[in-house]
Amino acid sequence: MKKFLIIFGLMLFLTNFAYSNETKCPDFKKFSKEYLKCNADKIKKVTVKKAKKIKLDTAKKTENFKESVKNLTNKTKNKIKKKD
Repeated sequence: MKKFLIIFGLMLFLTNFAYSNETKCPDFKKFSKEYLKCNADKIKKVTVKKAKKIKLDTAKKTENFKESVKNLTNKTKNKIKKKD
């Protein structure tokens, strides 16, 4: 029973259930309507994905910048109050 559990566990660990959703454009004839459409769709998906990533990264950086500016202004205000 113990060997069965070990073998079953190894099978689960080593089995890969990842399937690719990638469309294979080389299946079509080059310069055919389907081939060009397939490549255009792939380019569009990648472009949209990169644009979303850039947008999210930019939003995070601006939030971090705002927080650092707030902290800096609070520190300077506290220093000015201490001097008075």
